[in-house]
Amino acid sequence: MRHEQWNQTAANQIAMAVLGSGLLVSAITVTSLGEISAMGSPKYWPWILTGIQVIALCGASNGRPVGWLLGSAVQLPWVAYALMTSQLGFIPGCLVSALVQAHGYLKRRSSPPVLKTATYA
Repeated sequence: MRHEQWNQTAANQIAMAVLGSGLLVSAITVTSLGEISAMGSPKYWPWILTGIQVIALCGASNGRPVGWLLGSAVQLPWVAYALMTSQLGFIPGCLVSALVQAHGYLKRRSSPPVLKTATYA
């Protein structure tokens, strides 16, 4: 893959991550506005966000840079959840996690992918 295509792919992935993160923040905010539960947000949001985080970790652990990007992108929705549920203690951890995972994405994107070849004994 040429360098220009490589950079364009990264830009597209980042744009999609930002868009997806913004959509999740909007959904969390809208569904929490009328919520009368003790937490202040529907009970399904932590499950959804945790599921996304687990998918991101699986991707990153399998050497896919987009796993790091997804993990970074899901942190802003976690911050929105923390604000809607008054669990402000989540926010510092989310910010640190976003930075670490964004660094992982940029580090993995800076080098071309290594093709794995099967080894036969």
